[in-house]
Amino acid sequence: MSKKIKGSFWKATKDINKPTIIYIHGGGLIFGNRNDLPRDYIDLFLKNGYSVFAPDYLLAPESSYRDIVDSLKKGISYFLDHFDEFGLKNNQYILFGRSAGAYLCMQLIASGLSPTPKALIDFYGFESLLAPNLLRPNALYSSYPKVNEHELKSLISNSPVSNSSYESRFLIYVYARQTAKWQKMIFDDGETEIKITKESFNDKFPPTYVCQSNADPDVPFINSIMLKEKLSNARLIPVNSKEHDFDRTVTTDTIKIYERVIAWLSDIVG
Repeated sequence: MSKKIKGSFWKATKDINKPTIIYIHGGGLIFGNRNDLPRDYIDLFLKNGYSVFAPDYLLAPESSYRDIVDSLKKGISYFLDHFDEFGLKNNQYILFGRSAGAYLCMQLIASGLSPTPKALIDFYGFESLLAPNLLRPNALYSSYPKVNEHELKSLISNSPVSNSSYESRFLIYVYARQTAKWQKMIFDDGETEIKITKESFNDKFPPTYVCQSNADPDVPFINSIMLKEKLSNARLIPVNSKEHDFDRTVTTDTIKIYERVIAWLSDIVG
């Protein structure tokens, strides 16, 4: 079944010929929507000459990995093919993903996304959904009240879903992490992710900015350390926090984190 998928676009407030930031939201590939990035961060990008495009994409378990990635490819390709209709001077872009959105960014790049991004911003993402420490029940979510299968079934739709609130589907994610069935809810039989080796990373990947809490309870920080080891052109910035999404609430400190990202981008793309 085909489904119309939407995107949001914010044009830079300065007429500067810079790449557009294509933002991919997180949510474990299960929940979330294109408008979850706080406006204060978007405004920082806009004031520095970076327009922002954020597409929705199909969500699991109603859709599988292949359909999720394909829906993103189509949304991004449409935007890049029609950049002039958005008042842009070029179709150069930067990929920015938070959590599972960063994972999807990496899978898109590994799949041969064309044209290729000028840079990648990875906020608390993970290189592989099949990493051993993500295949086990998660301690944080296991400490929550147990979500049973009856509750789970009541939350799953009979048709494809591409946009959700945190409240309406978060318990699906909790169930996935409590039971270690996360991957089974993403991949159909015979499906798997693109395996990214050190050789493929350095061959395909642009300059990358990795930022994660050093005590992340959702995605272990070691995953970012291992990612950095595979990238010859990456910067890893640890954040002293016990929160996975440390930038969920806008503060003076999180604004400074985004300002440092923008300073790095200025060095990379001018």
